[in-house]
Amino acid sequence: MQTKLTHHHLAAEQVNDKHGQAILLTQQDGIEEPHSLLVHPWQLRAVCEEFGILASDEQAAKTVYTLQRRMKGLHERIERLAEWMTNHSDQRHADLAYEITQLQALHDLASEWCGDFADNLRTDCGHSPEASAQAGAALRQPGLPGL
Repeated sequence: MQTKLTHHHLAAEQVNDKHGQAILLTQQDGIEEPHSLLVHPWQLRAVCEEFGILASDEQAAKTVYTLQRRMKGLHERIERLAEWMTNHSDQRHADLAYEITQLQALHDLASEWCGDFADNLRTDCGHSPEASAQAGAALRQPGLPGL
């Protein structure tokens, strides 16, 4: 792990002082003596969170939960559309091969992305891998043009 970072005229270095780990920030201002400040890593993190440079854990958790909820909704809509296309579309009279292929690709992507949520305790896509596989197999029924 790197213990020193230099960015333009600012240097940050990980050091140990009498209280433990700290970060020494040094800023060169013209030809004068450099200005230095010793801060605890949590102080620096708190400042960055306060000014929106980093998201706090609570903010990140809310964002992740919102995105998971939206993805779950999208996955459910894709599954409903896939079921409708398979059971109720006019596939016998029209060539819907392109539409069904695109729908299958969307369903596969949504199933895979929602599968990543299964380990998260807050939400999952509500479908077991077996259920997603069965829904995907429904789109591949014999008789569907192009599949």
